[in-house]
Amino acid sequence: MTENSAEDVVRRLSKRPGYRLATYREVGLPFWEVPIRCRLLRKKSVGVLDEFILKCIQADLRNSTDVANFLGIPEQVVHATMGNLVNTGSLAAVATNTSSIHYAVTEHGQRVISDLAEITPEERTLRLAYDGLARTYTVVEKAMRWRPRDLRQNDILEIPAFPVDPPSVGPTDTSDVGSVLRNVTETAEHELLTVMGLDGKREKFFVRAISLVFQSVDRPEEIHVSFAIDGRVSEQHDLAFAKAEGLRKVGIIGQITDGDSPESLLNDELLKQRTDESEVAVIRRTTERYRAQLSALEERAALASHELREDLVDEAAETARRLDEAETALGKIPVRVLEVHEHAPLLVRAMLSSSKRLLIISPWIRAAIVDKTFLDNLRKLLLSGVEVVIGYGIGDDKTARERDRQAEHQLKRLAAEFDNFVFTRLGDTHAKILISDNSYAIVTSFNWLSFRGDPNRPFRDERGTMITIRSEIDRLYDDYLARVTQVELAISGRS
Repeated sequence: MTENSAEDVVRRLSKRPGYRLATYREVGLPFWEVPIRCRLLRKKSVGVLDEFILKCIQADLRNSTDVANFLGIPEQVVHATMGNLVNTGSLAAVATNTSSIHYAVTEHGQRVISDLAEITPEERTLRLAYDGLARTYTVVEKAMRWRPRDLRQNDILEIPAFPVDPPSVGPTDTSDVGSVLRNVTETAEHELLTVMGLDGKREKFFVRAISLVFQSVDRPEEIHVSFAIDGRVSEQHDLAFAKAEGLRKVGIIGQITDGDSPESLLNDELLKQRTDESEVAVIRRTTERYRAQLSALEERAALASHELREDLVDEAAETARRLDEAETALGKIPVRVLEVHEHAPLLVRAMLSSSKRLLIISPWIRAAIVDKTFLDNLRKLLLSGVEVVIGYGIGDDKTARERDRQAEHQLKRLAAEFDNFVFTRLGDTHAKILISDNSYAIVTSFNWLSFRGDPNRPFRDERGTMITIRSEIDRLYDDYLARVTQVELAISGRS
């Protein structure tokens, strides 16, 4: 999953009738690798009925009537099967002195019977995956498996298994295990006779996914969690999580409904100017439709012949123009609700295109966001003369890891190097603000500098309010610049 793909997936899957997307999170879904001792039988080259009829003919039951009477099945079934065996060369029709026809086993048929006699059960240990949410056996490619420490190193939230204990294994699992054997290459030619039990230690691993938390428009207390694996919704995991009361056990319901509201930072008159969400949604859907069309056209052009490529390039250019118009219309709305999946692209835009001033207020700093790319882009802004203000910090942040503290240290070094960069620990900020030039100010619950790098952050409603009114942008900028400056002066005075 690339750095930007998570936001791409969320944007594509953010629509759910009657619901709105409150937040999203990269997570690890729980699995175990289970070594299962099984008794297998190699699949026979012919069916069971074919085998019995061949052996009957070999035992001197020469016609379909005799075979049908011996096996106790309808003669027409035996007759049809014997015809197929003749067609495959296992039986041959032999004329007799009477008007009846007898059958004999051919040389090929003898080899088939000989091969059948050599097939004996064998024992093998199969290493299957057991889904800790869906409680089913499955096959998971090695490349998709993440160890617990991989999740920790990449700041990905672990979803617990329900129940938490690994599966016990025994003969009662024979049917479930048998249903997945067709997907196991080394046993594709075998049939499962029985599961015997465990043959070693069960190892826990995770499959990386994105959890999307939706809240009902009409009933805010109604929350639904959806999981996307490799960009596709997994209804199996959605249902299993709901049945296991995952919302309650993970604590999502209380966190969503009890979250702090960023609207307290805005006055009522401003909030009254907020454009109706349905109108904004129409423009947003238009931009997303053009964005999807443009992506598809660019992919087609890359693979097209020279004759077709020019037409596709022209069509892509026209689509890009329409996308730009739609995005401009969206950007000119004075006050609007900002959906959670819109935040990350706007942060990137601010880092790349701010030309005069940039202000970021965020409680936490995490290395997953303040990485080399972020720091390089910040340095470019500072070199071009952009005034940058970053205020951060709440409490002592005991959850910060060494690499997070290193990211903070890198920002301090830049602040010491550039006079146009103010970087101050506020210590008690709950605010999450982003201001880019005179273009926009965003007041939100979205943690700008830690949204991808803090598995301990709560599942808050992370929509925000985007403002493009110049006077309000200036007011917010001046208020927070004064706050940061005051703290900066206090720190300087103590030192």
